[in-house]
Amino acid sequence: MNLNVSRHWLALLWLSLCMCMLLPAWAQVQRCTDASGHVTYTDGQCVQGQRAQEVVPELSPQERAQQQALYAQALERRREEKALQMQRDAVRQAEQQAKAAALAAQRPPAPIVVEVAAPESPPSVVYSPMYPPPRPPHLRPPVPPPHPPATGYHCNVFRCYDGKGHSWSHP
Repeated sequence: MNLNVSRHWLALLWLSLCMCMLLPAWAQVQRCTDASGHVTYTDGQCVQGQRAQEVVPELSPQERAQQQALYAQALERRREEKALQMQRDAVRQAEQQAKAAALAAQRPPAPIVVEVAAPESPPSVVYSPMYPPPRPPHLRPPVPPPHPPATGYHCNVFRCYDGKGHSWSHP
């Protein structure tokens, strides 16, 4: 088994070496124009300061037809993918609507509120066991008014003092 693996890697190395040798054959022709307008063609890089433009060979009618066919196939494949995606979205949306309908069907019914009126008492409300009766509002005790200052007192910015050692906040 180890011998097969090394043969595989050796073949892969040989193939990549051959591909590297063929790289210069794939080079494109560059049109180099210098500042005086002199044009040269090369398969390498243009000299610094020259304007480079890649020269693309004219396609034969067979190559042009093949490109058009590939373009048409790609366009058709894109349309099919778009239609398939729209179908998937429609199915996903239908599943979500069905799931929402199932959840709505599983929800408990709304609480039942019954009003009972007695002639001598105000109407009372009976709550279903799902909801506890409302709590009365929390009321805070009123704040007592500040003590009026007695005679013989003095105040600074924050507090007032009387002659007996008592103090209170400034009104």
